Parts: sequence; C-alpha cells; structure tokens
Amino acid sequence: MSGFPWESGARSYSKAVPHVFKSAESFFMYDEDGTPYLDFLCGAGTLLLGHNHPAIQAAIAGVANPLMNHLDLRTSSESDFVQTLLPRLPFKDKSDIRVHFCGPTGGDSIEAALKLAAIKTGRKGIFAFHGGYHGMSQGALSVTSNNSLRAAGLNVTRDVTFVPYPYPYRFPEGFQTEESATDFCLAQLRLMLEDDHSGTGVPGAMLIEPIQGEGGTVIAPKRFIQELRKICDEFGIVLIFDEIQAGLGRCGHWFCADFYDVQPDIIAISKGIGGGFPMALIAFTSAMNCWTPGTHIGTFRGQQYAMTAGQALLETIAKDKLVENAAVQGEYLSEQLRGLCQNYSDILGEVRGKGLYIGVEVSKHLPDPGAAAMDMKRGMLEHQIIIERGGRQGSVLRVLPPLTITREICDRFLNSFSDVLTSYSSQQGVKKYVSG
Repeated sequence: MSGFPWESGARSYSKAVPHVFKSAESFFMYDEDGTPYLDFLCGAGTLLLGHNHPAIQAAIAGVANPLMNHLDLRTSSESDFVQTLLPRLPFKDKSDIRVHFCGPTGGDSIEAALKLAAIKTGRKGIFAFHGGYHGMSQGALSVTSNNSLRAAGLNVTRDVTFVPYPYPYRFPEGFQTEESATDFCLAQLRLMLEDDHSGTGVPGAMLIEPIQGEGGTVIAPKRFIQELRKICDEFGIVLIFDEIQAGLGRCGHWFCADFYDVQPDIIAISKGIGGGFPMALIAFTSAMNCWTPGTHIGTFRGQQYAMTAGQALLETIAKDKLVENAAVQGEYLSEQLRGLCQNYSDILGEVRGKGLYIGVEVSKHLPDPGAAAMDMKRGMLEHQIIIERGGRQGSVLRVLPPLTITREICDRFLNSFSDVLTSYSSQQGVKKYVSG
C-alpha cells in the first residue's frame, strides 16, 4: 500500500516506521508481506504482555453482552478489577485506598490528579520538573517541560514552576555525580520554598515521574525522592507520582514507589493498566477524598473491556512472576548495553535502566546527538526491530520490551544493536574504543 493521503500532519510514528502492519503476536508485528518486526516500543510501553496475549484474549472472549458504556455506574467487572488492583498499589493501608476512573488516556489521569490536589489544598500552584512529560491535553501539557511541545499548547498556565531534576550526565561541571546533582536540586527546591523573594509561593501539588520516560529514562536517586516526600509533608504539598509508563512491573517493581519506599498522596496510572484497552485512573488515600459528586467526570471512563482485560493483565503478571522477570531480564539487558557503551564510548554516553525501562544516551560530545540516535534507530529498523527516541535533542534510544521478554529475544536485540553500532562507527569514521 502506497501511503495514506488522509493522514493528519500530527502523526509521527508512521513517519518514522513507514510500514503498513496487518497483525501481531507476542513480541512481533507483521507487515502486509508477513515480515516480522520485533517490537521494543510496545505502544509506548502499553503492551506489557506483548501482542494478543492468550490470557487477555481469553478474558475478552469470555465477556458476554458487555455493558459497552456504564459511565460510573457500579458493575461487577469494576469490582473484580479494583479488588485485583488494590493489593498491588503502593499504599501501606490497602483498605484506605480510593480509586477514581478518568477519561481513557494518561493525560486525563494527570488532569484529575492536579484538580484533586488543588481542591484539597486550596492552592493552584504546581511544582513540576525539568524533563517531565505528562501528556498532551492542556493541563497535562502545562506541566510538561519540553519547550517545543509547550509552544504548541493553547494555554500554558502561569501557576506552574519547573524545578531541576537530578540528571548528572547533562548537569554542569561540579554536579555530575549522583550525590552532587541530588544536593543541587534539593538546595534549589528548598530555596524556592523558603526564600520570600523567590518569586513563587508554596504550591498545592508537586508532580514527578520518579523515573522519567520521554525525558530520557532518567532515574531519580532514592535520596532525592525520599527528601521530596519530607519536603511535601513539611510544607503541606500534595505529592503526585506519575507512573503512567513506569508502573505495573516495568521498572522491576510493581511501582516505582515500591523501589523508593515512598508513598505518594496520589498516583496516576494508565497505559498498560487496561491490558491494551484504554484506561486511566488515579489512586489516593481517604484523606485526599474531597471530591463532591460530578466534580470530575467524563463519558469514557472505566470501560468494561478495559477492566476485564486489566484484571487478566494483573493476574498474569502475578501468576507468571513477570515483575521478577522484568528485573532479571532488565538487568541483563542493561549490563550488556553498558558493555557496548564502554566498547563504543565515542558514540554512546550512558546507559540508564531500571527493570525493562531502559535508555541508551548517545554521547553528548557528538556534533548532533539527536541525528546520531536517529541513524541508529533507522539501523535497528533495517534489522526489523522497532525502538523509539526520547530525551534532550532526541538523543536517547528507548528500550521498552514487554515484561514477558526472554533471554533469546534479549540476545536478538543486543546482537542487532551491536551490528548497528559497528556500522555507524565505520560510516562516521569514529574510532572504536575497546576497554581493557
């Protein structure tokens, strides 16, 4: 098929991967000619079990005469889903959790979380972080730091203040260790809150991705996140974790909050939670439950197919020990990628990973790191492997395989990436450096 003339100019993935796909199964998507492509994008991390997992298929096939739209009427599918979800949420008292279903995408959960925090505190100010990405609706876009995305927004609120996020690889000299970067960011944050001439007041909410996704797979140090919890408690700020992409086992824990041993006030969840079907929600404790009826509604929230598939997803992750698999296979992938980073230190700068949430940053010393990353992404596509870019200048190759990944599939990816690096190094005339 030669092109889709009706396409909106906003489409991006179809331009970077100019193939027409017809079917998918497990780790692979198949084009019209039946050519398999190893999918390490997985719907931007949405397909946690890969394509058309048997458990999801069986659960959906078992739904007879579904309630196609039930707004927020109580249903048995909602009860079954929530009862399966509650034990996995990162709140100490599982009986004290409240769940609010939002519109069908992650940005909707961010909108709901910000509104709830403002209602609870009576303060509309928000602290968000450099490198944070939270969605493309107007409220979510207002707390997203990417300048080019914000420029396309209609109403970027004046109530948002962006503060530094510890990113040693990109920080100035003198702050390029985890400790120094953490100290710098915490000092900046406290100064803004304590100085009555800082130009900003105490916000109602602090919104953070504990592990940033689109910002380049940047992993906040434990001390930083734990200190944020203390600061929020001290100043009466609602701490919101955006775990839309990192949660549900991807980071090698059910949620990042488990890794950091920090309980947020609100957690935003979407992407994989519906087992491939659209769903978004926020969870919080009863102390935050200050909604009144109709305060935050939407037509498409809590659809039965998504709840049924989501329940099957959660049960499968637990039964097949896929959180543990993400930790083990993710550590293997990250370790092997770090070896390649050492071998090709002239073109690769750093590998960051937690579970199957992995980013490979092209060297910041190259003339155009983003162009280099694009060349490597295209090289992987020639090897029939789909990956995505993110981060500053688009210089981070993002690795988001399903939690079901095997060692064999890991090695297939690594062998192809090694070939791409060898080819790129040769074409660019960059001298290959082999450690040791």
